[in-house]
Amino acid sequence: CRAGAVFVSEALAKFAPPGCVALVCRQPALAFAKLATALYPKVGYFWPAGREPLRLIADSVRVGADTVVAPGAFLGENVEIGSGCIIGSCAVIGRGVRIGRGTSIGAHASISHALVGDRCIVHAGARIGQDGFGFVGTTEGHYKIPQLGRVIIQDDVEIGANVTIDRGALADTIIGEGTKIDNLVQIGHNTRIGRRCIIVSQVGISGSCDIGDFVVIGGQTGVADHVNIGQGAYVAAKSGVSRLLEGGKVYGGFPARPIEQWRREVGVVSRLAKGKQGKNERSGSQD
Repeated sequence: CRAGAVFVSEALAKFAPPGCVALVCRQPALAFAKLATALYPKVGYFWPAGREPLRLIADSVRVGADTVVAPGAFLGENVEIGSGCIIGSCAVIGRGVRIGRGTSIGAHASISHALVGDRCIVHAGARIGQDGFGFVGTTEGHYKIPQLGRVIIQDDVEIGANVTIDRGALADTIIGEGTKIDNLVQIGHNTRIGRRCIIVSQVGISGSCDIGDFVVIGGQTGVADHVNIGQGAYVAAKSGVSRLLEGGKVYGGFPARPIEQWRREVGVVSRLAKGKQGKNERSGSQD
C-alpha cells in the first residue's frame, strides 16, 4: 500500500502496513466519501455556480485539420480534437476531453472526463463519463461517493447508440483497443474491458469488473460487480455472471457455467417436466 493513511475499522487497524497511518472509524467507506466531498466540492457540478456561460465552442478548444463540427455541438474549455474527426450536431464534449484522429462522435452524444483514441466511432445518444453509481448507506439515507476517475477509450473502438459508460470512482474505466459495443449497453465505474471484445445489445456490466481480451458477451447478459472474465471466454445471451469465469471456455445460464453443463441441466429438467406431465395425463384418463 502506497497510501500515507487509510480509513479502517478498529478490527482491521492492526493490519495497516508500516508507514501507513490507520485512521480508525466505524464506517470507513462513509469517511472516505465525506473526505472526497470536502477535497472536491464541485466535482459533480454540470456547470459551476455563478460562472458566465460560454459560447458553443470555447476559446481554448484546439481542433485539428479537416475536422468537421456540426451546428449545435458544444465544445468545452481545453477540449482537444485531432484531425479528420466528425462531431455530430448537438453533441456535448465536456471540458478537458481529448479525442484522437479520425474519430466520429454521433449527434446528441455526450462525453466528459474522458480520453478517446484514434479511429473510434461513438454513435448517437451515447453517454460517456458520467458519474458511476456509488453510495454509502447511512441511517440518514444514501451518501454519494464522489466519482474522481476518467473513461479511457483506446483506438478503433466502436460504441453503439445510447450506450452508457461511467467514469471511475478513483481508478479509470477502460475500454480496450478494437472493442465493439452494441446499442444500449451499460458499463459501470472502474470496469476494465480488454482488447477486441464484442459486447452485444442490452448487456449490463457492474462496477470494478475485469474482462480479458477477445471476450464475447451475448445480449441481455448481466455481470455482477467485481467479477473477472478470462481472455477468450464466450458468454451466451441472457446469462448471469456472478463469479470468476476462466478464459477460453463457453458459458451459459444463470449463474453462468460451462455451456455443456448448462445444456445437460436444462435437458434433464425438461425431461422431468415432460415425464411428470405424461404421468398426470395418464392418471387423469384412468379417473
